[in-house]
Amino acid sequence: MFPALLLATALLALPPGVDPTLFPDVDKLPAGEIELAGLASLYPGRILHEAPQSLDEHDKGRAPMHYDSLPRNLDYLRVYDLGVALPQITKLLNDKPALILDLRFLRTDANDAAGLAGVLSQAGLEHAAIHSEGEAIFEPGKLPAHDPKDTRPAPVVLVLVNGLTSGPVEAWLAAFQEKDGVLLVGTPTAGQPAHYKAMEGHPGYYIIDGELLPASGSLVGLGVKPRFPVEVTPEQSYDAYYFVERGGDIKTLLQHDATTTTASAPAKPATAASAPIPQSVPVEEISDPVLQRAVDVVAALQVLNRLPSSTAPAAPARSTTAQR
Repeated sequence: MFPALLLATALLALPPGVDPTLFPDVDKLPAGEIELAGLASLYPGRILHEAPQSLDEHDKGRAPMHYDSLPRNLDYLRVYDLGVALPQITKLLNDKPALILDLRFLRTDANDAAGLAGVLSQAGLEHAAIHSEGEAIFEPGKLPAHDPKDTRPAPVVLVLVNGLTSGPVEAWLAAFQEKDGVLLVGTPTAGQPAHYKAMEGHPGYYIIDGELLPASGSLVGLGVKPRFPVEVTPEQSYDAYYFVERGGDIKTLLQHDATTTTASAPAKPATAASAPIPQSVPVEEISDPVLQRAVDVVAALQVLNRLPSSTAPAAPARSTTAQR
């Protein structure tokens, strides 16, 4: 009786007329798993067969890395924990005409993402409408306004992203990019601007129960497409990112004038998650096309007189303060 019941279950799980013997062990699948797998295929990013991305434990509470010696008088800030980085982002937006904000490999929660949106808004950067849907409500809230007495041009913010930039910040980045408030550089983000809950009775499955959406529509399973896309493999992106993590000079990743010089990366990992990289690698083999594109965009804006040149005096500091 029991084998017959299993066969009946398999027949119910498969479309009519399908021979279950051609699908080995289909009868051993937990009830409903075929339907779940089908839904996951039809609605990418809404049912996950692995846990959603989360902030690396080693990066919690970690201060951002600030580099102020890039070409074109550029400041670069690499963010590990967005909440921790917000005060420094605020200061740089107040003091500098342009900022490269590196959010690659970064998972964010709703509060920190809203905090970044508030800082950008207060700096005078515009964004499109944004709202939430689902049971897990992401309340966008009212962002702090820019001081109307501050008549200086808003800063140019270039945000570096990749397929591991994930969380509600994806929706905010899309909303700001839609109004040219920020310009994204890199590859599409993870497509997880949502909250997920574990599915009871189906270990290893997670289902969406709320998402944050920009006016342009849902990003789940799609991610944000950067205004300045860069063709780069995940391996290139990883190698360039962790070259700096292990002490390599970020300037050597800019390769317009590449030579056969060799750059050495000290073996002192910044986090336990940092994977080994070669100790001596030709500069042109470890370049950062995403960072290079961001610098190129700034150079173009300077040529068009939309930004001060590298020789221009720094603008006076803004008087606004961040609100979260």
